[in-house]
Amino acid sequence: MTDTTEQFTVIMNRLENLFKGDDFNKAVSVIVETVVEKLSQSFKQELNKLSKRIDELQGELHDTKLDNERLTDELQSAKDEVGKSIGENSALRNDINTALKKANDNEQYTRLDSIRIYGIAEAQDESCIDRVCEILRDNLKLTVSPTDINKIHRIEQRNPKTGRPRPIIVKFFAHDLKRECIMNRKKLKSTGIVITEDLTQINYATLNRAFNHDLVDSAWSVGGKLFAKIKDGPKIRVFPYEDLNESISRALKAKPPPVTGANTTPLGRR
Repeated sequence: MTDTTEQFTVIMNRLENLFKGDDFNKAVSVIVETVVEKLSQSFKQELNKLSKRIDELQGELHDTKLDNERLTDELQSAKDEVGKSIGENSALRNDINTALKKANDNEQYTRLDSIRIYGIAEAQDESCIDRVCEILRDNLKLTVSPTDINKIHRIEQRNPKTGRPRPIIVKFFAHDLKRECIMNRKKLKSTGIVITEDLTQINYATLNRAFNHDLVDSAWSVGGKLFAKIKDGPKIRVFPYEDLNESISRALKAKPPPVTGANTTPLGRR
């Protein structure tokens, strides 16, 4: 530090010798003014650049804010449209399901007087109507003749791989005769012949789904209506195009508490 001070003193002395009196002061004043002016100009230029950049950033920030507001409005509008579409789709889905249910019910109604018979062996040049009447008379002990039958025929195509006889659809003129067939069909238990109601394809699929459900003990149809017995639970009505799990869940939640006491009979698997 001492060496620097000494050097500065030597320089100042030399400058004093170079510029005497007022000349030195004037020279120093001119130098200082020049330096200050240049620094001031440089500072003003940088300040102007900074101010300009600030204005640009403020403009960009304003534009960004406007863009964000526009995107927010568009996003909210899109959400509203999605919500509206979901509501419309849900309503449309309900309308479609209602129409499908009605169509299925109407088709099932046309089968109200019909049954399906499984397990009757096929024969060349067979007469289905004579064979069916014979089985109904001999096995079910019903009074039936060919004149009681409106339509009769086998369905499906032959499957040589399985060798199983094709089912027979029987449509009676009188509904009472169909009902008697259903009521007495248990008499065919040891014959290999099975009688069922003639259900629509949708009802067959729905009944089969219920029958194979893990929580269902048994499933059946009565007059084209589908039912299921929940294991250790109540009997429920089963509908096409409805969630079976939800139906079972509702039934189990609504199940009354078990009765305790000496006279209670525990529920068992049927």
